[in-house]
Amino acid sequence: MLVLVLIEENSIADLVLKALREAEVVAFRYRDPLRVVDCIAELAPDILVVRQKDFPLHAPMLAAMIRFYRPLQRCKVIVLGEGEPPFPGCSFVGEALLSEQASGICSALLGPNYAAPHRGSRLVARAQRMMKE
Repeated sequence: MLVLVLIEENSIADLVLKALREAEVVAFRYRDPLRVVDCIAELAPDILVVRQKDFPLHAPMLAAMIRFYRPLQRCKVIVLGEGEPPFPGCSFVGEALLSEQASGICSALLGPNYAAPHRGSRLVARAQRMMKE
């Protein structure tokens, strides 16, 4: 299992990486969301962990990219944050819970993926019909 971790703050990243190491999961940590975008298709991770507070604009973009790009649809997105994530299809772990019990990230890793596979939009279907005609 390969996990990409996109967290800027060292203390939170250390908690997550320690829990992943204890679960014997291979993890790579990134601090730059553009580097993740560049390498995510090549690495084809099983899970992407993003801290919402560090990357409030990049987290939804990465989740959409994973959900709609066919080779990455098996990848699960886990968001660390407060409240609920503002986008569907992601597992969510509260930071307060993570600080108290770091194994919460491992239960989210092994839990079900909430994103239903994307079947395509009407716009894509229409474009495909137009190409056939």
